[in-house]
Order: sequence, then structure tokens, then C-alpha cells
Amino acid sequence: MKQSKKLLILGANPETVSLIKKAKEMGVYTIVTDYDPNAYAKAYADRAINIDAVDVDALEIFARQEQIDGVVVGVAEALLPAYCQLCERLDMPCYSTQEIFSMMVRKDYFKKKCYEYQVPTIREYTLEQKDQIVYPVIVKPVDSCSSKGIRICHDYGELLNAVEYAKSFSKSGNYLIEEYMTGDEVISYYVMQDGEPIFVGMCDRYTYQDKAELVQLPTSYIYPSRYIDSYMQHTDRAVKEFIRGLGLKNGSIFFQCFVDQDGIVRTYEPGYRLNGAQEHLLIEKVSGIDAKELYINFALTGKVADHDLRKCSNPKPREIMCKLSPLVRTGKICEIQGLEQISALPDVVSVNPSYRDGDEVTGEGTLKQIVCRFYIVSKTKDNMIHTIQQINTLLKVLDENGDDMRIATFDPGIIEEVY
Repeated sequence: MKQSKKLLILGANPETVSLIKKAKEMGVYTIVTDYDPNAYAKAYADRAINIDAVDVDALEIFARQEQIDGVVVGVAEALLPAYCQLCERLDMPCYSTQEIFSMMVRKDYFKKKCYEYQVPTIREYTLEQKDQIVYPVIVKPVDSCSSKGIRICHDYGELLNAVEYAKSFSKSGNYLIEEYMTGDEVISYYVMQDGEPIFVGMCDRYTYQDKAELVQLPTSYIYPSRYIDSYMQHTDRAVKEFIRGLGLKNGSIFFQCFVDQDGIVRTYEPGYRLNGAQEHLLIEKVSGIDAKELYINFALTGKVADHDLRKCSNPKPREIMCKLSPLVRTGKICEIQGLEQISALPDVVSVNPSYRDGDEVTGEGTLKQIVCRFYIVSKTKDNMIHTIQQINTLLKVLDENGDDMRIATFDPGIIEEVY
């Protein structure tokens, strides 16, 4: 019997579960590593180890001893440098270089490249421009993710405090001050195959803001975006030139964007990795292009696919799709109810919880407040609306007093009104 190839997966947060499941479906033996013995995704792998995913020395020894065939990262941006180093030491395929990873995780470097390739982006300020700043503004660390270290400011005093707060979340001690955009949010998605960027999807991002000083958090992504025609006409070409110019050869990348008052889509942050929002669970259903599969293939063979992915791309499907992500307040979860019933709904293609019963929700104002992600593909708007209504009714997230911890759910009436 042919022995399964062994794949080492760095990081074990909840968003990594779908990657592990895909690898196992492909007949690959999965080994996941994380410093936390109780990390969520460990329960889904064939084997779990407790080596810190940034401990390259220890991982190299382990990989050689176990005769690992390939290495991938889950969705943790902070692990990309270690991943690159480990692949280099083991002489295994790495989908990019240390230099490119370093640039892509630095928001300030990214913006410089946007200017260079004429990709529309968001206005920024410095503290020295005190009299020129138009409030509100948003302050963020240049090298953090998952909405950590971000604050919204309405005056100079708040700005000074926010700068110190952002610096505390930055390894480099640097930050960005940007215009606070209030327009619609969209996210565009690309995959790369041997240096060729392929536009595979775009969604509208709906958010909720619990407090004025906290960043808005997503409650729903709807595909395809109502701005997709404008984006394909005015922005797609510049983004593809950006991707080619930076030398991004393989893998996937997503761009978080705002739509300004003139209808221009302005990019503000990239993610050169699997996206924690896991849009690949939806895009795969309408195109067959699954970013998880591409990364696994590349790790084991050095190629994302044997066929031309351009022929599969379907960024404007007939179906309407949704990633639903209810938010909860911080505190201890006593019980999550309704997941089995929701999984059985005909249009629900995946249910990906972030927590188990008894877990503590921390990190107010960050993506840690997403209790679960539900992925829906519907043939009609009415079907989508009905499915979301059922999820909102069936899901219960109860604290120790039996009170529901949810603070925000998406209103499906928006679909009827907008789409």
C-alpha cells in the first residue's frame, strides 16, 4: 500500500481546520504544530505536536526525523517568516520569499507599492501634519493583523493615545494614521499560478461597530460584490500589474478595500496567504478553484495545479453566496446551540465554529469576537434570505447565566434591498 505523504501545518487556530480537512480528503497525512497544547485545530489532525510554530530549529529537527514531505501555514500571518525559513532549510517548496513576505505584512511598505503601481489606496497622515489632519482618522500598527492595536480617533488627544496603543502591538514600533473611511467595504481575491494572477472573486463586507473607539467587525460577506463590474473595469488591471511587479508567483492574495464617495475602490491592506475569512469555501463551489488545495499541492509538488486555473475562474457566478459571522461579547461561553441543525440546511456548505463550550472569548474589538462562520451558496435571493433567517433563529450562544452572548447578526433584508 502506498504510504501517504506527510504535511506539516504551522499553527492550529480554528480557521486552520478547513485546511486540515482538505488535506485529509486528498489522502495526505496531517501533522499540525502549535505551542498551545489545547489549540483548537489540533483535534482535527492525524497528529498534533506542541512545538512553537516559530521555533525553526526544533521544527527542522522534527521534520527531518519524521521525513516530512511538505510544509504549509494555516492562516496566521505572523508565521510566514518561520515558514519561509523552514522551507529553505529543508529545501522544500515555499510559495514566496522572505523579502516579499516582509513587505506584504508591513502596511507601510504595501502602501508605497500601491502608489508605485497606481493602485488606488487611502490617504494617510503623520503626527507632524497636526493642522492638516481631517478627523476621524484610524491608527493601526504597520505589522499586526486581526484588527489588533487599532483605534479610531476624533481629535488630537485621542490620536496621541492611539499612536501609543498601536505601537504596543507593533514589533517594529511603527504605525499608520489614515483617513477613516465610512463607505462600503469590499474584498477582492486572486490566485497566482506560475506568476499569472487570476481574479477569482469579490465580496461586499458588512460590519458592526460596538463602540466608537473600536474597529468595525464583519457580520457578513456577500458574493459577488455589487461593485464587481466597476472593479473589473477600473482596478483589476492595476492590481494584476502590482502582483506581477512584486514577483508573486504562486498562492493566493486578498485585498481589503473601501469604496469612496466617487465609487473608486481603494485598497488598504493585503493578505498574501490563506484568508481567515475562508472565502475559498465559497469560491471552490462555483469555480472548482480551492486555495487550500493549491497550497497543499504546492507544498508537496512545487505546483499549485496541473491545469490552467484561468479557465476555471468564475468571479461573477449566477449563485449568490454568503459568509455569515455572528459576533458575541467577551466572556465565557457555557453552550453553543443549533450548529447541527444549521449544518443540515440545504444551502449551508460549511459550518466553522471558532469556540467550544466552556471557552473564553477575549479580545474586544478584534476578530476573536466571531463565534462561528457559516458558508451559504444559494440559487436565489429568497433562498439566501430564508437560510440566514433560519441561522439567526437556530443559533444560540449562552453564557453561564443562560443569556445569549450575541451582540450582532446580519439583517438579511439588506439582500432584498441591495441585490
